[in-house]
Amino acid sequence: MKLLLLLLTVLVIFLISINPLAAAAKVVLLIAQEFPQIPFRPLHNITQDPIVEKVQFSPSPDGAKAVGDLFIPKNANIKPAIIVAMGLKTSDKDRPILLGFCETLARLGYVVLWPRSVDLENDVIKLEEPQTFIDSFNFLKERDDVDKNRISYVGFSVGSSLALVAAEDEKINEYVRSVVFFGGYYSILDYLSSLSTNTIVLDKQTTRWQAAKSAVDHAQRTLEKEGLLLNMFDKKNLLDPELAGRLSRFSPDQNIDSVNAKIFILHEKSDTFVPYTESIKLKQALEEKGKSYDYHLANLFKHVQPKEGISVEMINEFSGLFVFLHKVFMRL
Repeated sequence: MKLLLLLLTVLVIFLISINPLAAAAKVVLLIAQEFPQIPFRPLHNITQDPIVEKVQFSPSPDGAKAVGDLFIPKNANIKPAIIVAMGLKTSDKDRPILLGFCETLARLGYVVLWPRSVDLENDVIKLEEPQTFIDSFNFLKERDDVDKNRISYVGFSVGSSLALVAAEDEKINEYVRSVVFFGGYYSILDYLSSLSTNTIVLDKQTTRWQAAKSAVDHAQRTLEKEGLLLNMFDKKNLLDPELAGRLSRFSPDQNIDSVNAKIFILHEKSDTFVPYTESIKLKQALEEKGKSYDYHLANLFKHVQPKEGISVEMINEFSGLFVFLHKVFMRL
Protein backbone atom coordinates (compact mmCIF):
# COMPACT_ATOMS: atom_id res chain seq x y z
CA MET A 1 0.00 0.00 0.00
CA LYS A 2 2.85 2.40 0.82
CA LEU A 3 4.33 1.78 -2.61
CA LEU A 4 1.01 2.53 -4.27
CA LEU A 5 0.64 5.75 -2.30
CA LEU A 6 4.16 6.77 -3.29
CA LEU A 7 3.38 5.99 -6.92
CA LEU A 8 0.23 8.09 -6.80
CA THR A 9 2.18 10.92 -5.17
CA VAL A 10 4.71 10.85 -8.00
CA LEU A 11 1.92 10.97 -10.57
CA VAL A 12 0.18 13.85 -8.80
CA ILE A 13 3.44 15.82 -8.67
CA PHE A 14 3.79 15.39 -12.42
CA LEU A 15 0.15 16.31 -12.89
CA ILE A 16 0.48 19.66 -11.13
CA SER A 17 3.89 20.54 -12.53
CA ILE A 18 3.52 19.83 -16.23
CA ASN A 19 1.56 22.03 -18.60
CA PRO A 20 -0.91 21.52 -20.18
CA LEU A 21 -2.79 19.63 -17.50
CA ALA A 22 -5.06 17.94 -20.03
CA ALA A 23 -2.30 15.71 -21.41
CA ALA A 24 -1.06 14.86 -17.92
CA ALA A 25 -4.57 14.00 -16.79
CA LYS A 26 -5.02 11.67 -19.77
CA VAL A 27 -1.81 9.84 -18.87
CA VAL A 28 -2.92 9.37 -15.26
CA LEU A 29 -6.34 8.10 -16.34
CA LEU A 30 -4.84 5.75 -18.95
CA ILE A 31 -2.32 4.25 -16.51
CA ALA A 32 -4.97 3.87 -13.82
CA GLN A 33 -7.29 2.12 -16.28
CA GLU A 34 -4.78 -0.25 -17.89
CA PHE A 35 -2.30 -1.25 -15.17
CA PRO A 36 -3.40 -3.83 -12.57
CA GLN A 37 -1.16 -2.25 -9.90
CA ILE A 38 -3.42 0.81 -9.65
CA PRO A 39 -6.25 0.25 -7.12
CA PHE A 40 -8.73 2.76 -8.55
CA ARG A 41 -10.12 3.33 -12.06
CA PRO A 42 -12.02 6.62 -12.15
CA LEU A 43 -12.32 6.93 -15.93
CA HIS A 44 -15.70 5.18 -16.24
CA ASN A 45 -17.12 7.32 -13.45
CA ILE A 46 -16.21 10.65 -15.05
CA THR A 47 -16.85 9.91 -18.74
CA GLN A 48 -19.78 8.71 -20.84
CA ASP A 49 -19.87 5.40 -22.70
CA PRO A 50 -18.69 5.96 -26.28
CA ILE A 51 -20.81 5.05 -29.29
CA VAL A 52 -19.56 1.78 -30.81
CA GLU A 53 -20.18 0.87 -34.45
CA LYS A 54 -19.19 -2.04 -36.69
CA VAL A 55 -17.83 -0.69 -39.96
CA GLN A 56 -16.71 -2.13 -43.28
CA PHE A 57 -14.43 -0.45 -45.78
CA SER A 58 -14.91 -0.29 -49.50
CA PRO A 59 -12.52 -2.66 -51.27
CA SER A 60 -9.01 -1.26 -51.64
CA PRO A 61 -7.27 -1.18 -55.05
CA ASP A 62 -6.23 -4.82 -54.59
CA GLY A 63 -9.84 -5.85 -53.92
CA ALA A 64 -9.32 -6.74 -50.27
CA LYS A 65 -11.99 -5.84 -47.74
CA ALA A 66 -11.56 -4.74 -44.15
CA VAL A 67 -13.84 -4.53 -41.15
CA GLY A 68 -13.46 -2.60 -37.94
CA ASP A 69 -14.79 -1.50 -34.59
CA LEU A 70 -15.29 2.26 -34.41
CA PHE A 71 -15.51 4.08 -31.06
CA ILE A 72 -16.90 7.62 -31.06
CA PRO A 73 -16.89 9.83 -27.93
CA LYS A 74 -20.34 10.96 -26.81
CA ASN A 75 -21.20 14.56 -27.72
CA ALA A 76 -18.20 14.66 -30.04
CA ASN A 77 -17.76 17.52 -32.44
CA ILE A 78 -14.49 17.27 -34.35
CA LYS A 79 -12.00 15.02 -32.56
CA PRO A 80 -8.50 13.68 -33.23
CA ALA A 81 -8.49 10.05 -34.34
CA ILE A 82 -6.43 6.98 -33.55
CA ILE A 83 -6.06 3.81 -35.62
CA VAL A 84 -5.20 0.84 -33.39
CA ALA A 85 -2.99 -1.48 -35.44
CA MET A 86 -2.64 -5.22 -34.82
CA GLY A 87 -0.58 -7.21 -37.29
CA LEU A 88 -1.98 -10.68 -36.63
CA LYS A 89 -5.30 -12.25 -35.71
CA THR A 90 -6.29 -11.19 -32.22
CA SER A 91 -7.00 -14.21 -30.01
CA ASP A 92 -10.35 -14.65 -28.30
CA LYS A 93 -8.56 -14.13 -24.98
CA ASP A 94 -7.00 -10.82 -26.05
CA ARG A 95 -9.98 -9.40 -27.93
CA PRO A 96 -11.79 -8.03 -24.83
CA ILE A 97 -8.52 -6.44 -23.66
CA LEU A 98 -8.05 -4.70 -26.99
CA LEU A 99 -11.66 -3.54 -27.19
CA GLY A 100 -11.34 -2.21 -23.65
CA PHE A 101 -8.23 -0.27 -24.63
CA CYS A 102 -10.06 1.24 -27.61
CA GLU A 103 -12.91 2.24 -25.32
CA THR A 104 -10.44 3.87 -22.92
CA LEU A 105 -8.96 5.99 -25.72
CA ALA A 106 -12.46 7.01 -26.83
CA ARG A 107 -13.33 8.04 -23.28
CA LEU A 108 -10.19 10.19 -23.33
CA GLY A 109 -11.59 12.08 -26.31
CA TYR A 110 -10.46 10.30 -29.48
CA VAL A 111 -12.34 8.71 -32.35
CA VAL A 112 -10.81 5.22 -32.34
CA LEU A 113 -10.79 2.59 -35.08
CA TRP A 114 -9.55 -0.98 -34.74
CA PRO A 115 -9.40 -2.29 -38.33
CA ARG A 116 -8.48 -5.72 -39.67
CA SER A 117 -8.81 -7.56 -42.94
CA VAL A 118 -11.72 -9.91 -43.52
CA ASP A 119 -9.18 -12.74 -43.78
CA LEU A 120 -7.90 -12.15 -40.25
CA GLU A 121 -11.45 -11.76 -38.97
CA ASN A 122 -12.17 -15.18 -40.49
CA ASP A 123 -9.21 -16.80 -38.70
CA VAL A 124 -6.86 -16.99 -41.69
CA ILE A 125 -3.26 -17.25 -40.48
CA LYS A 126 -1.35 -14.44 -42.19
CA LEU A 127 0.17 -11.03 -41.64
CA GLU A 128 -2.10 -8.02 -41.92
CA GLU A 129 -1.55 -6.08 -45.14
CA PRO A 130 -0.31 -2.49 -44.67
CA GLN A 131 -2.99 -1.51 -47.18
CA THR A 132 -5.60 -2.18 -44.47
CA PHE A 133 -4.12 0.64 -42.41
CA ILE A 134 -3.89 2.95 -45.42
CA ASP A 135 -7.57 2.32 -46.16
CA SER A 136 -8.36 2.93 -42.49
CA PHE A 137 -6.65 6.30 -42.61
CA ASN A 138 -8.63 7.33 -45.68
CA PHE A 139 -11.85 6.10 -44.07
CA LEU A 140 -11.31 8.33 -41.04
CA LYS A 141 -10.20 11.28 -43.15
CA GLU A 142 -13.62 11.31 -44.83
CA ARG A 143 -15.56 11.49 -41.56
CA ASP A 144 -17.04 14.83 -40.50
CA ASP A 145 -16.33 14.15 -36.81
CA VAL A 146 -12.57 13.63 -37.32
CA ASP A 147 -9.88 16.30 -37.35
CA LYS A 148 -8.19 15.42 -40.64
CA ASN A 149 -4.89 16.91 -39.46
CA ARG A 150 -4.76 14.76 -36.33
CA ILE A 151 -5.02 11.12 -37.38
CA SER A 152 -2.42 8.85 -35.76
CA TYR A 153 -1.56 5.16 -35.47
CA VAL A 154 -1.07 3.27 -32.21
CA GLY A 155 0.51 -0.07 -33.08
CA PHE A 156 1.20 -3.13 -30.98
CA SER A 157 3.96 -5.64 -31.76
CA VAL A 158 3.90 -6.60 -35.46
CA GLY A 159 1.02 -4.16 -35.93
CA SER A 160 3.26 -1.22 -35.06
CA SER A 161 5.66 -2.23 -37.83
CA LEU A 162 2.87 -2.53 -40.40
CA ALA A 163 1.36 0.78 -39.27
CA LEU A 164 4.76 2.41 -39.83
CA VAL A 165 4.89 0.88 -43.32
CA ALA A 166 1.46 2.41 -43.98
CA ALA A 167 2.62 5.80 -42.66
CA GLU A 168 5.50 5.70 -45.15
CA ASP A 169 3.15 5.28 -48.11
CA GLU A 170 3.28 8.22 -50.51
CA LYS A 171 -0.52 8.44 -50.66
CA ILE A 172 -0.83 9.41 -46.98
CA ASN A 173 2.65 10.10 -45.58
CA GLU A 174 2.16 13.88 -45.66
CA TYR A 175 -0.96 13.62 -43.51
CA VAL A 176 -0.21 11.06 -40.79
CA ARG A 177 0.34 12.98 -37.56
CA SER A 178 2.15 10.39 -35.46
CA VAL A 179 2.84 6.69 -34.96
CA VAL A 180 3.15 5.02 -31.57
CA PHE A 181 5.47 2.09 -32.27
CA PHE A 182 5.14 -0.34 -29.36
CA GLY A 183 7.15 -3.55 -29.40
CA GLY A 184 7.59 -3.82 -33.16
CA TYR A 185 10.38 -4.82 -35.54
CA TYR A 186 12.29 -2.48 -37.84
CA SER A 187 13.59 -5.11 -40.27
CA ILE A 188 11.44 -8.18 -40.85
CA LEU A 189 14.45 -10.15 -42.09
CA ASP A 190 16.48 -9.32 -38.98
CA TYR A 191 13.49 -10.19 -36.82
CA LEU A 192 12.92 -13.58 -38.45
CA SER A 193 16.64 -14.28 -38.20
CA SER A 194 16.51 -13.54 -34.46
CA LEU A 195 13.57 -15.91 -34.01
CA SER A 196 15.35 -18.61 -35.97
CA THR A 197 18.79 -18.33 -34.33
CA ASN A 198 17.97 -17.02 -30.84
CA THR A 199 20.45 -14.22 -31.39
CA ILE A 200 20.26 -10.47 -31.90
CA VAL A 201 22.68 -8.33 -33.87
CA LEU A 202 23.19 -4.65 -33.10
CA ASP A 203 26.07 -2.51 -34.34
CA LYS A 204 27.70 -5.69 -35.70
CA GLN A 205 27.71 -7.28 -32.24
CA THR A 206 25.90 -10.61 -31.84
CA THR A 207 24.21 -11.44 -28.52
CA ARG A 208 22.20 -14.43 -27.35
CA TRP A 209 18.45 -13.83 -27.08
CA GLN A 210 15.86 -16.40 -26.07
CA ALA A 211 12.68 -16.08 -28.11
CA ALA A 212 9.36 -17.13 -26.60
CA LYS A 213 8.22 -20.48 -27.98
CA SER A 214 4.81 -19.06 -28.85
CA ALA A 215 6.45 -16.31 -30.93
CA VAL A 216 8.53 -18.87 -32.84
CA ASP A 217 5.54 -21.17 -33.37
CA HIS A 218 3.33 -18.35 -34.62
CA ALA A 219 6.00 -17.11 -37.03
CA GLN A 220 6.50 -20.64 -38.35
CA ARG A 221 2.76 -21.15 -38.95
CA THR A 222 2.49 -17.80 -40.72
CA LEU A 223 5.49 -18.52 -42.94
CA GLU A 224 4.24 -22.01 -43.81
CA LYS A 225 1.12 -20.44 -45.32
CA GLU A 226 3.51 -18.68 -47.73
CA GLY A 227 5.45 -21.86 -48.46
CA LEU A 228 8.39 -20.74 -46.30
CA LEU A 229 10.25 -22.12 -43.30
CA LEU A 230 11.67 -20.15 -40.39
CA ASN A 231 15.07 -21.83 -40.70
CA MET A 232 15.45 -20.19 -44.12
CA PHE A 233 16.39 -17.07 -42.16
CA ASP A 234 19.33 -18.59 -40.27
CA LYS A 235 21.77 -16.76 -42.52
CA LYS A 236 20.11 -13.62 -43.79
CA ASN A 237 22.92 -12.75 -46.21
CA LEU A 238 22.26 -15.99 -48.12
CA LEU A 239 18.56 -15.36 -48.63
CA ASP A 240 17.17 -15.66 -52.11
CA PRO A 241 16.57 -12.08 -53.37
CA GLU A 242 13.12 -13.08 -54.61
CA LEU A 243 12.20 -14.27 -51.12
CA ALA A 244 13.51 -11.10 -49.52
CA GLY A 245 11.49 -9.08 -52.02
CA ARG A 246 8.27 -10.92 -51.14
CA LEU A 247 8.65 -9.89 -47.50
CA SER A 248 9.86 -6.34 -48.08
CA ARG A 249 6.33 -4.89 -48.15
CA PHE A 250 6.02 -5.79 -44.45
CA SER A 251 9.27 -4.11 -43.41
CA PRO A 252 9.57 -0.45 -42.27
CA ASP A 253 13.29 -0.34 -43.08
CA GLN A 254 12.54 -0.41 -46.82
CA ASN A 255 11.15 3.11 -47.04
CA ILE A 256 11.98 4.93 -43.81
CA ASP A 257 13.06 8.02 -45.79
CA SER A 258 9.40 8.62 -46.66
CA VAL A 259 8.02 8.88 -43.14
CA ASN A 260 6.96 12.38 -42.07
CA ALA A 261 4.96 11.56 -38.94
CA LYS A 262 6.47 11.88 -35.48
CA ILE A 263 7.38 8.41 -34.22
CA PHE A 264 7.03 7.43 -30.56
CA ILE A 265 9.05 4.27 -29.91
CA LEU A 266 8.27 2.15 -26.84
CA HIS A 267 9.74 -1.27 -26.10
CA GLU A 268 10.06 -3.65 -23.16
CA LYS A 269 13.69 -4.40 -22.19
CA SER A 270 13.01 -8.08 -21.48
CA ASP A 271 10.76 -8.69 -24.51
CA THR A 272 10.97 -12.32 -25.69
CA PHE A 273 8.56 -11.86 -28.59
CA VAL A 274 10.34 -9.06 -30.47
CA PRO A 275 13.86 -8.08 -29.34
CA TYR A 276 14.23 -4.51 -28.08
CA THR A 277 17.17 -4.08 -30.45
CA GLU A 278 14.67 -3.73 -33.30
CA SER A 279 13.42 -0.49 -31.73
CA ILE A 280 17.00 0.70 -31.25
CA LYS A 281 17.59 0.13 -34.98
CA LEU A 282 14.51 2.20 -35.78
CA LYS A 283 15.70 4.95 -33.44
CA GLN A 284 19.13 4.97 -35.10
CA ALA A 285 17.60 5.13 -38.58
CA LEU A 286 15.28 8.01 -37.68
CA GLU A 287 18.16 9.89 -36.08
CA GLU A 288 20.34 9.39 -39.15
CA LYS A 289 17.56 10.62 -41.45
CA GLY A 290 16.78 13.65 -39.28
CA LYS A 291 13.24 12.45 -38.51
CA SER A 292 11.24 13.42 -35.43
CA TYR A 293 10.94 10.76 -32.71
CA ASP A 294 10.84 10.00 -29.00
CA TYR A 295 12.11 6.76 -27.50
CA HIS A 296 11.52 4.93 -24.23
CA LEU A 297 12.80 1.54 -23.08
CA ALA A 298 10.57 0.22 -20.29
CA ASN A 299 10.53 -2.59 -17.76
CA LEU A 300 6.79 -2.77 -17.10
CA PHE A 301 5.43 -5.09 -19.77
CA LYS A 302 5.25 -8.68 -20.86
CA HIS A 303 5.74 -7.91 -24.54
CA VAL A 304 2.93 -5.34 -24.96
CA GLN A 305 0.71 -6.14 -21.97
CA PRO A 306 1.28 -4.75 -18.47
CA LYS A 307 3.10 -6.97 -15.98
CA GLU A 308 1.44 -7.77 -12.68
CA GLY A 309 2.88 -7.17 -9.22
CA ILE A 310 4.72 -4.16 -7.84
CA SER A 311 8.22 -3.36 -6.58
CA VAL A 312 10.30 -0.34 -5.62
CA GLU A 313 11.98 -0.42 -9.04
CA MET A 314 8.59 -0.13 -10.72
CA ILE A 315 8.04 3.35 -9.28
CA ASN A 316 10.91 4.77 -11.32
CA GLU A 317 9.63 2.83 -14.31
CA PHE A 318 6.18 4.39 -13.98
CA SER A 319 7.76 7.84 -13.75
CA GLY A 320 9.66 7.30 -17.00
CA LEU A 321 6.58 5.93 -18.73
CA PHE A 322 4.57 8.93 -17.53
CA VAL A 323 7.02 11.37 -19.14
CA PHE A 324 6.97 9.40 -22.40
CA LEU A 325 3.17 9.13 -22.54
CA HIS A 326 2.80 12.81 -21.74
CA LYS A 327 4.77 13.58 -24.91
CA VAL A 328 2.52 11.18 -26.82
CA PHE A 329 -0.70 12.82 -25.63
CA MET A 330 0.70 16.29 -26.31
CA ARG A 331 1.03 15.18 -29.95
CA LEU A 332 -2.04 13.02 -30.56
